[in-house]
Amino acid sequence: MADQITLTLPDGSPREYPAGTTGAEVAASIGRGLAKAALAVEIDGVPVDLDQPIDHDARISVITGASAEGRDLLRHSTSHVMAQAVFDLFPGAKYAIGPSITDGFYYDFELPDGRRFSDTDLERIEARMREIVKQNQPFLREEYAPQAGREVFADQPYKLEIIERASAGDLSEEETGDVGDGSTVSVYRNVDAEGNVLYVDLCRGPHVPSTGKLGAFKLMKVAGAYWRGDEKRPMLQRIYGTAWEDKAALEAHLHQLEEAERRDHRKLGAELDLFSFPDELGGGLALWHPKGAAVRKVLEDFSRERHEANGYELVFSPHIAKSVLWETSGHLGFYAEGMYPPMEMEGLPTTRAR
Repeated sequence: MADQITLTLPDGSPREYPAGTTGAEVAASIGRGLAKAALAVEIDGVPVDLDQPIDHDARISVITGASAEGRDLLRHSTSHVMAQAVFDLFPGAKYAIGPSITDGFYYDFELPDGRRFSDTDLERIEARMREIVKQNQPFLREEYAPQAGREVFADQPYKLEIIERASAGDLSEEETGDVGDGSTVSVYRNVDAEGNVLYVDLCRGPHVPSTGKLGAFKLMKVAGAYWRGDEKRPMLQRIYGTAWEDKAALEAHLHQLEEAERRDHRKLGAELDLFSFPDELGGGLALWHPKGAAVRKVLEDFSRERHEANGYELVFSPHIAKSVLWETSGHLGFYAEGMYPPMEMEGLPTTRAR
């Protein structure tokens, strides 16, 4: 290995560093402000932890919280903190996956004795998360052979299944973020000042250096989610949250959600006497009133005319289909909790509605 390496900054300027220099050291060499704001670095486009040694020439960029990459990192790390809080408050909990998503994150849990999360529980979890952030616990990465990884998660069936399927090369994109390519098992531990392990999770990473680097967050809701989107597998509880680089960004997002709710078509439609959603019909099924039906017809006629004028031809498809169609499209894996349950129709294979 060479004694010196050349790292090229985003502006194209090269800098010489000793081999084994970390991303944190590179950020500090550029400026004190960048060092304070740094969450991780990208090496030739691949995000890695700040403390990972760099031993070869590469292009490097520092990830901060205000960037899209930084927000994604904050959200993933916040999901780990949420899982740690759940473990602290609900001994015996089982956990599945906890990725970042658009504007937020989620984590899936199975609580002992079939207990369900309540609104009060979310408040308790959020309060415990703030305590964990205040403790500034470091995220420490370790790698194991698959068998050693199985021993670490011996009491966590969903993590064990992910490890097994990783070894077989059979993971979804979300689960790949939890473990990697299966050749090794990467784990992150949170420890206290004395080095005592407080929480351990299966994860490819990277993560922020410590919990104190997390910004502003809020837990939003609880929903049901079948494990791996399969209605034959256990129904888990999914806690959704949102996380941002600071309080101002969080408040701006929550304000946007409030405005969207104020302009919600379901609310306005009822106020304008366009449609309603009677309980007798079922959730999400609209009953169009005369005024609403007239508006709908005008819009449908206009859309049809414009499509035909531009050479489109009309086709019609059913609203239900065999489950295999939704598996192929990916809908069942990601949106099973929002779809109608499977139906048996005259001895035909199971069908599901959109």
